Amino acid sequence: MIETDNLVREITTGKGYVVIPDVLTREEAKEARSLVLHHTKLEREKGKVFHHENKERLCGLIYKGTIFEKIVQHPQVLAIIEKILGTDIILGGFSAHIIYQNATRMGNHVDYPYWAMPAPFPSQPILEVQTIWLVEDFTENNGAPLFAPDTQKLGTWPDVEKFDKIAQKITGKAGSVIISHGLCWHDTSENVTPTPRVSLLGNYTPSFIHPLEENLYDLNTDAIDRATPQLKKLLRHSLKTQEKPFFDIHNKHLYQSPVTS
Repeated sequence: MIETDNLVREITTGKGYVVIPDVLTREEAKEARSLVLHHTKLEREKGKVFHHENKERLCGLIYKGTIFEKIVQHPQVLAIIEKILGTDIILGGFSAHIIYQNATRMGNHVDYPYWAMPAPFPSQPILEVQTIWLVEDFTENNGAPLFAPDTQKLGTWPDVEKFDKIAQKITGKAGSVIISHGLCWHDTSENVTPTPRVSLLGNYTPSFIHPLEENLYDLNTDAIDRATPQLKKLLRHSLKTQEKPFFDIHNKHLYQSPVTS
């Protein structure tokens, strides 16, 4: 509990991010990376992978392997996130980011929902916590992320010159996770190696925030059948896939409508 509290303080009132090593085993990280590259190839052939300047994004990740189901509800990580956002949270997005050789920087930014809002951004309540899962070693040369410490306290869009002066490159071993405040300025760095660099990106928000990604994208019903109550809550499946009767007070009649909020 003490360690969790210290990590929460570092994310909220300290640098704005923490790196926790050995959350996954190297074998689990290797499995996740292999699945990402496998499914990216399949989805690319279907035209379903977002590609931009030697970078690719694979969505619908939760349904592409049981290892991903495990990762998004990892108890050590969720304990930290729930301390920050409260227990009524959803998984706003979960995707893989692949950075190939000669990929340029993505561009420094804050995370959703902040980038969809006008600045200055509210300091409270905190609206998003991001996880970046290292499914391989992040090095100085393969596109490790850049974070500008303490910038979550500013509540503003990133200042390019300031970012370049203070940003720190976050390296680490496969199996680690970076947890960051959604307002902390960050970016990717260049991958100057011949090997694709893969990460998993989790976006956690309070339940009142509209999700960044459609969590029914590439729905696999087997994954829902075996999902824990916690995972179903994170994915909002109990709300999005059931139809329940509502009493419409304005029209004074009973009708069937999908629950969406």
